[in-house]
Amino acid sequence: MIGRKGFLTFAVVFAPMLLVAVAASQSGGRDLGIVRLRYATIVVRDYDKALNWYTEVLGFEKTEEGAFGDGKRWLVVAPRGRKDVGIILEIAKPISLDDPITDYENRVGKETRWVFEVEDCRKFYDLASKRGVKFVENPVDEVWGSTEAMFQDLYGNIFVVESHGPKTPR
Repeated sequence: MIGRKGFLTFAVVFAPMLLVAVAASQSGGRDLGIVRLRYATIVVRDYDKALNWYTEVLGFEKTEEGAFGDGKRWLVVAPRGRKDVGIILEIAKPISLDDPITDYENRVGKETRWVFEVEDCRKFYDLASKRGVKFVENPVDEVWGSTEAMFQDLYGNIFVVESHGPKTPR
């Protein structure tokens, strides 16, 4: 018979291994390759007012900025010193003529659009499509160097997946 001390030693040594084995067996190949949450999007009415609020009120810092033309900007804020995750301040207007999202003004204050980083956007698209995920934008190689796609959850919420680096051949 194992005494209490022996049982505790056994549990401390083998419990972590057991947890890893159980977690691995439960994933059963369901992992689509999402690495982390990279961005969350906040729909705003005015870039500068939003930037001022997030930087002056919350104390965030502007980590990324760029212009798209037609008054559209790429504007990202994050807690000071954090470059691994950011909040995109997105103006309440369609991104392009074929933007799958409609009624931007009604979205202000009601939702966010999250961006998941994946190792390979096209591979994610292929695997997720086979599982019945509805994509509202197929993978696109963007001029800024990422490949992106957009999908919906069962309630119509839009999520973006993006990858950087080597792409799966088309």
